[in-house]
Formats: sequence, structure tokens, C-alpha cells
Amino acid sequence: MIPDVINSLQKPGLFEKFKTQLLKDFEMSGFSDQAPVITSSNIDQVYDAVLESVLKVERRDSSGIMKLLYRIDITEGQLRKASHNSPNNFKQVIAELIIKRILQKVI
Repeated sequence: MIPDVINSLQKPGLFEKFKTQLLKDFEMSGFSDQAPVITSSNIDQVYDAVLESVLKVERRDSSGIMKLLYRIDITEGQLRKASHNSPNNFKQVIAELIIKRILQKVI
């Protein structure tokens, strides 16, 4: 994960705004019960929680991922570019993009 992301999540006020925005976007997409439960600003724990939620959304509704990405404002082009440039699997790329985009929203 990018050092800027890690540093941003360590700022107490920003971390709370991040969690609030993430929850709001999941709720507005109709996936409040799949929203990540984040208890630590540790980037690995945040990433794991977001990835787990992405997997839950996919299991519940395979088209739900696109609804969630639309709500968070991640384009298909961004998704293609990130997945092409990453050794991670598609769900991992989605989780990383979600974290980065939510941080952009709150910053």
C-alpha cells in the first residue's frame, strides 16, 4: 500500500472520517450489513476488513460490486488500469481502490 495512505490513516481525525465515509458508502449502496468493521488504523487490518466486505458483497449479489464501486466513484477505467498494473487478484485490487478513493473523499 502507498505510504501516503498509511500515513493518512494514522491521523486520528482523518481515520474517523474515513470509517464514517466508508460505512456511509456501503449503506447507500444497500450493503450496510456487509460494511467493514474497522477497529484499528493499522493499514493491514483496514485492508483485510475491506477485502472481506468486498467478498461478502460479491457472494450476496454478484452485480453488487459494480453498485458499490459506482457509489464510491471508482470508474471501470480506473479498475482496468489498477488490475493491469497489479500482481494482486481482482478483489484485492478493488479493496485497495476503495481504500484510496475513500481517503481521497475525506481529504
